[in-house]
Amino acid sequence: MNLLERIDNIELKVRQLAQSLERLKQENAGLRQENTTLKADLDRQRGTVSALSNKLEQSQRALGAQREVQPKQSKELQQQLDQYIEEINHCIEWLHKQQI
Repeated sequence: MNLLERIDNIELKVRQLAQSLERLKQENAGLRQENTTLKADLDRQRGTVSALSNKLEQSQRALGAQREVQPKQSKELQQQLDQYIEEINHCIEWLHKQQI
């Protein structure tokens, strides 16, 4: 192989390396853009998760408060129903007496 062929061979390899370098630069730029997009999506998702966590905590607190109040309301409602049943029983007894 003479000197001119060697120089041509080296020039060809340099061009191939330059093309590979350009291709890698483009790929790198695309990956950087994708990385930026994914980071932005992740930040939005974290914000959504945080908001939903806050709503869940508020709902759990409200449910806990409702559970504390509900037994009182149930007891009051049960007493009221018992009173109505007693009044109905008195009415039934009165009606039976009226029929005799």
